[in-house]
Amino acid sequence: MRIFMTGATGYIGGEVAAALTRAGHEVAALVRPDAEARHLRDLGVFIVTGDLAALPTMGETLANYDTFVHTAQPSKDAEPVVRAASEALTAQSGHLVYTSGVWVLGNTDGADENAPVNPIELVSWRPAIEEQALAGGGAVIRPGCVYGGKQSLFADWFASAEQQEPLRIVGDGTNRWALVDLHDLATLYVLAVEQRATGVLHGIDDSDSTLEACARAVAPEGTISKTPLAEAREKLGPFADALAIDQRISSSYTRQKLGWTPRRTFVASIDEQWREWREATKG
Repeated sequence: MRIFMTGATGYIGGEVAAALTRAGHEVAALVRPDAEARHLRDLGVFIVTGDLAALPTMGETLANYDTFVHTAQPSKDAEPVVRAASEALTAQSGHLVYTSGVWVLGNTDGADENAPVNPIELVSWRPAIEEQALAGGGAVIRPGCVYGGKQSLFADWFASAEQQEPLRIVGDGTNRWALVDLHDLATLYVLAVEQRATGVLHGIDDSDSTLEACARAVAPEGTISKTPLAEAREKLGPFADALAIDQRISSSYTRQKLGWTPRRTFVASIDEQWREWREATKG
């Protein structure tokens, strides 16, 4: 397939681009002029210079692709740009895979792909973009909190543990995050692309450990520093509620529909995560 990607220089998008090229697909990526894209070129990805704001003017270019994988994750402030970019991709005849996230479900216990959304403030704009993608016959992938590789949301934990500093969490640590390994998630994207999947898809593995247990897995002998939510809100604003979220989310429909089987859970894969993080951050 001829695939056009956004967000390919990012944490999720970079791994998805690599997985798609390994699967034999021809991948092009929209990359800002100031972004580092050497790793994408090394993969054989064709670079299209531009940003999300330029997509509505790129109809002639976009018409050359049969699949669009939208992994760019801008902030709430960029909502008008994201909406216009999504409209530009949806207007094409190709298949769209849009990346959202589990935070659109809010605090929940057992929500599946058909559960109503209840987004936290940080991602209050995302459901409308989801609906846009779904109305155009595309797929919406909602990854859990992603771990593995160079790390993203968990990067500070690994860096703190390496320096023998406290690992910081918001709340009392009894909450659970819906989680997914980066490599397993990339496999889900490949399946969604190759099967031209539609509807909501959950990228969630079988992790069921509390946040404190996850932190303890990273640093068994380390110190865990807990910040009350009210205090964290003063420093972090709406992002604090994302860090304190409590979610159990099912991906059973996605697994059955696409044949996706995540291989890792957070605690059981901690040795692999340490190896990947050290490899990615050395030098």
